[in-house]
Amino acid sequence: MIKALPITVFLMTTVVLTAQEFREISTGAGYNNQHYVSLTNSTEHTVANNAWDIAFSVQGQTDGGIFINESAGSSMGVPQNSIALYNALTTDFNETIDPALLIEDVQLYNSELNWQNGAFNELRDTANPFDYGWGAYNPQTHQLAGSAVYAIQLRDGSYKKFQVVSLANGAYTFKYANLDGTDEVTATIAKEDHAGETLAYFSFATGSTVEVEPAGGFDLVFKRYITPLYDVDNDVYIPYAVTGILHGDGVQTAQANGVDPATVAFEGFQSQLNDSLDVIGHDWKYFSFTDGWVLPQDLVYFVKTTEDRVWKLHFVDFEGSSTGTAVYQSTDMGLFTNVTTPSAINMEVLTYPNPVTSQLTVALTTPQELAGKRAMLTLHNMAGVAVYQQATVLNGGFQVHQIEASQWPSGLYFVSLQTNEERIPLGNISKQ
Repeated sequence: MIKALPITVFLMTTVVLTAQEFREISTGAGYNNQHYVSLTNSTEHTVANNAWDIAFSVQGQTDGGIFINESAGSSMGVPQNSIALYNALTTDFNETIDPALLIEDVQLYNSELNWQNGAFNELRDTANPFDYGWGAYNPQTHQLAGSAVYAIQLRDGSYKKFQVVSLANGAYTFKYANLDGTDEVTATIAKEDHAGETLAYFSFATGSTVEVEPAGGFDLVFKRYITPLYDVDNDVYIPYAVTGILHGDGVQTAQANGVDPATVAFEGFQSQLNDSLDVIGHDWKYFSFTDGWVLPQDLVYFVKTTEDRVWKLHFVDFEGSSTGTAVYQSTDMGLFTNVTTPSAINMEVLTYPNPVTSQLTVALTTPQELAGKRAMLTLHNMAGVAVYQQATVLNGGFQVHQIEASQWPSGLYFVSLQTNEERIPLGNISKQ
């Protein structure tokens, strides 16, 4: 039985040599900065690691993610002091916290999985949708009430105790003080004041929010962060500072291994697009005591931005802590637009280039239950005249049709697939 599922249509523009360029991305000498990049807008923004301390998710009304700034530079290969977050093991903000009790077992880290859950959310009960770690959602009041108390060690070695009071009406209210309760401060961050941003960044030094993200958002951020690495000798994972790339909210990334960066096409990897922030991460490079920093030359990443534009990234150089600079080749693969059309067939379709000049490629991926089903691939011009038809048998997998289009007049053409059950529109193609 064929399930009534939507068809997803993929449209991609042509890839041309002029869309390729080499770009630098840098944390600066000693990894002391965080570098934000918008691929589509070709904009960049760099901030110092110590520009902010904690950050609050501001995308949606129910998002309550809170992050610690894990970025810290290094000197002669030794990490400098970073900000550390500890579970204070109490819900009483008035309780004096003994820093001697803040042990590694209660230190919390960002997961680097998404921009909705940070280190302050790590203690949440994932089976309870109302639990945010630092507090809980009240379905009667439609507000989040804080409970957990944290201790934050700043870069200068001093401590603050911290508690979120509430997230109500789109605003975070939180308080912090010295561990003995002196110098208590209450602050509020309204999400509406940070429209278009992923996080609102707060500095204890200034007692206010600071501008971190570039205007218009970011696709990539290159910085230091903490990730668990496996210690073979002790058979345990340990938190380790790495220099790597996380992608922005709503951005998806696919990793392609063992490929020729110059010729690899996106259509073989669209099903591998992943929302996890650390698909690129830190392991596109490794250090060799004989050769220094080594970058695999058969590795590329496909990055799909929130504007539905796909970029191919190939990293070609990394200079380490001396400059904190990496060099990558970016290729604009064009638009990759998802159009949902009601259909009784569940398939993926990739048509490119768009606009077409001489040859059009239509790539179909159909489920196995459709293997052997007959269909007619058709292109009509704006007058409704079929300029191309080809009978095909769906093979329950990936199949490609190459269509000669050099003699077509310039204009708009409509691609469709006719089965016994229905006619399925596959999108529009422009002919130059």
